[in-house]
Amino acid sequence: MNSPVVGIDIGEEKSTVTYLSPEGEVKENFEFDMNTDGYSEFASKIPRETRIAFEASGSAYVVDRTLRELGYSDITVAHPKELSWIVKSKKKNDKVDSLKLAKLHLVGMLPESHLLSEDERIFRDLLIQRVKLSSEISSLKNSIIGYLKREGLYSSLPESNDTFSEKRRTAIMNIRFNNQKDLVLKTMMERLEFLERQRDPLDLEIKKIARDNEDVKLLMTIPGIDYYLASLLSSYIGDVNRFPNADKLASFFGVIPETRDSSSITRRGHMSKEGAATARWALSIAVDTITLRNKPLKEYYNSVKNRNGSGKYAHVSTMRKLIRMIYTMLKERKEWKYENTALTESKLSRLDDD
Repeated sequence: MNSPVVGIDIGEEKSTVTYLSPEGEVKENFEFDMNTDGYSEFASKIPRETRIAFEASGSAYVVDRTLRELGYSDITVAHPKELSWIVKSKKKNDKVDSLKLAKLHLVGMLPESHLLSEDERIFRDLLIQRVKLSSEISSLKNSIIGYLKREGLYSSLPESNDTFSEKRRTAIMNIRFNNQKDLVLKTMMERLEFLERQRDPLDLEIKKIARDNEDVKLLMTIPGIDYYLASLLSSYIGDVNRFPNADKLASFFGVIPETRDSSSITRRGHMSKEGAATARWALSIAVDTITLRNKPLKEYYNSVKNRNGSGKYAHVSTMRKLIRMIYTMLKERKEWKYENTALTESKLSRLDDD
C-alpha cells in the first residue's frame, strides 16, 4: 500500500502518535490532548488518507468515532491479547508502542479487534444491564430465603414449584414479628419488587430488537434457549463469518484448553477463559438448560464425565461442542438439528407479547 501509516498509543489525558511514510520512515512523533483541541491538532498534522491503528481499550470507541467524524476512514483497532509482545518488550514506553503499532500496520501484520456498531453497542448494553439486574434479583431472593430460614419460618410457607409465587409472596408479606424484624423483611420484599419492575422495560426492548434479528430467531430453534439467552449469544458472536472456523469461535468464547509447547511435548491445560466472561456465562447457562431437554447432548456430557471423571471438564467440553454446533447453524443458516417445531413457534410468538 502507498498510504502513510499512524500508530496511536491511547492514554487517558494524552495520546502518543508515530507517523510513518509509505516506505516506513518516521516522519513525526508527537502527543495530542484527548480533547477537541487535541484532535484538531492531530487532524492538522495527519492527512485524511492515512491508515490509522490503535489498540482496543476503554477509549477505543470514542477515538474511533471522533477520527471518523474528522474524515479518517481507514482505521484498524488492534487485539490487545495478541499484542502482548508490547508488554514483554524490554523497552516499554508510549513512543515505542505507537511505533510498533505503526510498523505492524504498515506490513499488514496487525491482529485486528472487532468494534461494535452503535446499534450493536446499545443492544449489548441492554443485555448486560439485564444480566446484572438478574444477578441482583437472584442474590436478594437468596437473602430473603436465608432470613426466613434463620427465623425458622421458611418451611411454613405454602408449597409451590415457584419459590416466589404470588401465594408465597403474600404469605411472606403477612408475616409479623411485632418488632424491627418486620421492617427488615418489608424492606427486602419491597426492594425485590422494585428490581423486578426495572426488569420489565429491559425485557420489552430486548424483545423488540430480537424480533428483527434472524440470528436470534435461528438460535431460538434450540430447546432451552429463549429470546434473552439467544440475544446474549448472538450479541457476542456478531457476524459469524468473521470467524474462519468453529474452533476460532470457541477460542473467542474462551472455552478451548490452553496449550503449552516445549520441544516435542504439548501440554493442554485449563480452558483459556479469554474473551468476555458474560459470553462464557451465557454459553454455560445454555448448556445447563439444553442438556435437560436434549438427549444426545446429555449423553455426550455423561460420556465425557465417565471417561474423565470430572463433571466440570465434561461441562466445558459440552460448551465447546455446543458452540461448534451453533457455528454450523449460523454459518449454514440451518435450524437446530433436534428442533421441536411446535416449541419454536411458541417461543417466537412470545416475541410479539408486549
